[in-house]
Amino acid sequence: MKKTLIILFALIFVVSLSTTSAFAGSKQRHRWQGVAIGLGAAILGNAIINNSRDYSPRERVTVIERDVYTRPCPPPQRRGHWEISKIWVAPVCKKVWNPAHYNDHNRWVPGQWKMIEKESGYWKQEKAWVVADHHRKRHCDRNHRPGYH
Repeated sequence: MKKTLIILFALIFVVSLSTTSAFAGSKQRHRWQGVAIGLGAAILGNAIINNSRDYSPRERVTVIERDVYTRPCPPPQRRGHWEISKIWVAPVCKKVWNPAHYNDHNRWVPGQWKMIEKESGYWKQEKAWVVADHHRKRHCDRNHRPGYH
């Protein structure tokens, strides 16, 4: 394959040099086409030579992060009181397989699923705010000014 390509290249080279200048025509006739071909070849050659550079988007993208400040909502001015309530927290259980066996009275017990308590349930005290004025609703928005209703 290499021999064929080399012979073909040499044949094309010899044929291109063996043509006479009479076929070329006037010197001024194709000047601008030659300039365009030369310029294109220079651009293409530069692109091929500098192909090793990495033009990945991460090098060209600039990310600018800006903090946006929003005015905090004023604290609600509601009347009320704290109340402590008792809450029951349910026990945490796990389902396990109990294989078949003989019990203490020497009777056969077939296998079955059993619920085993991992954590026992307990009472928990929780503090909650109880609002005294249920009829008023105040919403936080941009136009709200403290002290004005």
